[in-house]
Amino acid sequence: MRVRALTTGAVRQKAGGPGIGHYVHDRWREDALPVHAYLVEHPDCLVLFDTGQTARAASSAWFPRWHPFFRLSRFELGADDEAPHLMRSAGVDPVSVRFVVLSHLHTDHVGTVSAFRGSTVVVGRLEWERATGLRGALRGYLPQRWPADVTPTLVEPAGEPIGPFPASHDLLGDGRLRVVPTPGHTPGHLALLVRGESRSWLLAGDLAHTAADLPAAAPAVADWCRREHVLVLTSHDPAATGHDEAG
Repeated sequence: MRVRALTTGAVRQKAGGPGIGHYVHDRWREDALPVHAYLVEHPDCLVLFDTGQTARAASSAWFPRWHPFFRLSRFELGADDEAPHLMRSAGVDPVSVRFVVLSHLHTDHVGTVSAFRGSTVVVGRLEWERATGLRGALRGYLPQRWPADVTPTLVEPAGEPIGPFPASHDLLGDGRLRVVPTPGHTPGHLALLVRGESRSWLLAGDLAHTAADLPAAAPAVADWCRREHVLVLTSHDPAATGHDEAG
């Protein structure tokens, strides 16, 4: 088993604390956070966890001007930073991806999902219900950007519990790739537990900003991962940039 990070550009957040000024001032933080997707090379197939951001999001025209949520961050990337290009540069054909597992449906996690229309795109049922239609748009999703020719496979983890996770969904039936519920950032948020021969990973999406933040965000998950020697990889952790490891 092998897991590698695909860093699809960066996201820069507004400077300053909470309050109305956070929305109207134009000061941006000096530091930017990476936007990671993760490619999992299972012995039987390729699995992509999140698709990262699209270069189109670098233009303000990609976002509805009326929603204050999109005034809090800006995305910095070009076409060469998109997941499909990064995969091709590494000698991997995006068409060969069998599963795409989406942690949740915020734009920086589904930006290039249209490039994987031939894959089985796995989304949590609750997340899909909350992200679609007018209510989804009001919550800060972009349902109008979801490609019409991509039909998601909706899952509700109902398999055996694992550690702090009350249920799981066995993606391939061999126990090595398990989708687990990790509500918090969104109620329908999912993570992917990857079990290799000598190493395990929790692809945690936005359960926490970084692995170092996990004990505060999800202490039971952090404690279990520490005890079980599970490496936590989140979507915006600078420490995960360049991660490429077999296990």
